Amino acid sequence: MSALMTLKLTLSTPVEMDDLVFLNTLPRLNTLFLATHGSGNNPVYPEEGKHLAVSHPKQGQSKITTLNLGGDPFFIFWATSFFCSRFLHTFVAKIWTTLDRNMRPGLLLMPHILHLVIHSNPKVQQFSIEWDGDLRGDEHWDWDDERLSIPEEVFNSINRLRDLKILSIKHIPIITADFMSQLYYRLPRLPCLHTLCLVPRSVSREDVLVLPKIEDLGVVCLDFPLLRHLTISLEDIFENPSDMTEMTTDPEHGLKSLFIVPPFGELEASVPLSQLIPLATYLDSLFPQLIDVTSYFESADKLEKGGQNPSRTLECWENLDGLLKSYQRIRTRSVRNLSEGRPEKG
Repeated sequence: MSALMTLKLTLSTPVEMDDLVFLNTLPRLNTLFLATHGSGNNPVYPEEGKHLAVSHPKQGQSKITTLNLGGDPFFIFWATSFFCSRFLHTFVAKIWTTLDRNMRPGLLLMPHILHLVIHSNPKVQQFSIEWDGDLRGDEHWDWDDERLSIPEEVFNSINRLRDLKILSIKHIPIITADFMSQLYYRLPRLPCLHTLCLVPRSVSREDVLVLPKIEDLGVVCLDFPLLRHLTISLEDIFENPSDMTEMTTDPEHGLKSLFIVPPFGELEASVPLSQLIPLATYLDSLFPQLIDVTSYFESADKLEKGGQNPSRTLECWENLDGLLKSYQRIRTRSVRNLSEGRPEKG
């Protein structure tokens, strides 16, 4: 096994750090897919303010460069804590869809996991974590549990990122309503960022998330020049940006796909064309090369409705797509006419 470079492994729960030590003895192992099965894990929280602390003598000695984890959130936290090192450049985690009630508070450890990865290697190139389960409404969220408080230094660590290519946080409940907007605003200029997905989840309909606004998409043009895929939850989607005429943007920005996800995943009402036209005009001015604004919602519709009538949200973005493509056709025709010396038709 000394020549082993990639390993896919499933361990029975409960999993402790001692169970992971043997993986450090594989000298050439650089890619690890590690998952759990069974329901034997107990929720083990990090001590308040000590999520970065070393809790095992072999912790941090791994030379794995790509770590892909699957399991309950507590397993993912402790496995991340064990394997994080300056060598880790790709981190992917999928939290199991079905979680026992006592495991669900572990979802709130996502910022701690993010901090672990960035703190270990500010040159990390990918951080992706998601959960596609459903909140049942009977969860007990202890907002006063200091062990789940957002780490104070997580945003300072974010400012150290430079080589990040993929950042994806999908459908994870957050203990503070403004975490995702703070994350978006605190991201430094990332010249290599290719994919950005920031879609939080409210713990209830009464929990009002603080999200970036539609006008904040201008940041993409200035700070993420190579971004090609953006999935993001925004508030006030159909409000006209106040600084649209004054904003300095990149007229050649190459963003290809943009999925604007409503705060609760579904628009509450149909959107008239009179509201879509200003939005389409704004998006076209920012991202003239947009190709896809619908496929994210097409996939969700197929899962939920089995291909029946499109949802209100999908129908809205299909109408938006039609407007964007009409603008692109007009622009292409105008450029062609100008290059051929033909006057524009009134």
